[in-house]
Amino acid sequence: MLDIINKSINFFLFFLLISLSYNSSLFPKINSNCLWVKAESILDTASVDSIINFTLENDIDKLFYQVRSRGDALYNSQLVAKHEKLDSLFDPLNYVLSQTNNMEIEIHAWFNTYILWSSDNPPVNNNHIYYNCEDCFEVDLNGKSDKSVMLNKFHSLDWEGVFLSPLNPKVNNYLLDVLLELINNYNIDGLHLDYVRYQDNFYGYNKYGISEFEDKFSINPIDIKRGIISTRFGYEQSYVDSMKNQWSQFKIDKITEFIRSIKYSIIKDSLDLDLSAAVKPDISEAKYRWYQDWVSWLDEDILDFCVIMNYYTDFNKFNSINNIISRDVKNKDKINIGISVFNQPQSSVSNKIMYSRLDGYNNFTLFPYNLTKDTLNWYEPIYETLDFYIE
Repeated sequence: MLDIINKSINFFLFFLLISLSYNSSLFPKINSNCLWVKAESILDTASVDSIINFTLENDIDKLFYQVRSRGDALYNSQLVAKHEKLDSLFDPLNYVLSQTNNMEIEIHAWFNTYILWSSDNPPVNNNHIYYNCEDCFEVDLNGKSDKSVMLNKFHSLDWEGVFLSPLNPKVNNYLLDVLLELINNYNIDGLHLDYVRYQDNFYGYNKYGISEFEDKFSINPIDIKRGIISTRFGYEQSYVDSMKNQWSQFKIDKITEFIRSIKYSIIKDSLDLDLSAAVKPDISEAKYRWYQDWVSWLDEDILDFCVIMNYYTDFNKFNSINNIISRDVKNKDKINIGISVFNQPQSSVSNKIMYSRLDGYNNFTLFPYNLTKDTLNWYEPIYETLDFYIE
């Protein structure tokens, strides 16, 4: 036992030992041991076999298995162009489902929602939606559409790629059709949404959204952001504040309505699968910068659970995020703590897992699987921490 603890949480050892001596219930078995698997790791059968072996060796019960990366498909679709690096005859989703059919491994289709492209060069396939819907792209405050972004030019470090606009009904209808094709054609255990948000708070100015908001409130939201709707121009402060709140809520509602439409379609079709999302970890920032009101999604039960992308390397920041969630979320069973393994050593990952378990969290996901690390047994001390429990 001490060997495992020493690997996992050195600076917390004394408190941990004292706690365990008084309360052995601090460390029951975890409820869920999950792993994100990126598209680059499932491009052939040998790679998928390695993932399945890794999953079995480490008692992983859920794979968030990428089926859509950048507006493409890692499965057979009539609606979506196949991933460029994927052999046209290979279906990674069908293969993993067939190989794990008699195993206690849940396959949750990981679907990158609004992000569309991020490479230096545009898509090779002319059937990619990048080429087929000019007004479907995100637009920033200055009226610049993501369609006009020069992909091969330098961007800010915060730039993530080209996004589709949640404010354009054609986008949400298209994405819903894609998702319904997926969940009706494959016997998956869950649908896991990622990038179900805006690129940042200065995006969200697609002409369809602006027109809808202006029809409803007789105010152009661009004027709100630019300070034209202000007391300097004769507006009451209460009105200015109200319009700012209405615009934020308008953008939030578009994401919420989309998730609700997916959940209701699952219920209507009596499909037995979980709906989850990967979300920004800071509750306030998630809602007012990215327009992800994920606490409300859980409260309304339109999501079965959220995976919190708590990728902070700083232990204090990581812990403060978890403490806020503990305070504001009613049911911790609906919270899965996502921890990054690409930007920190094993000891840091294990420390965060151990402390989170002491704080009552019992569902964890690592991001991401990496074959080289697997070959080097890099993950071993982390999974020892996840596997550690006291009966």
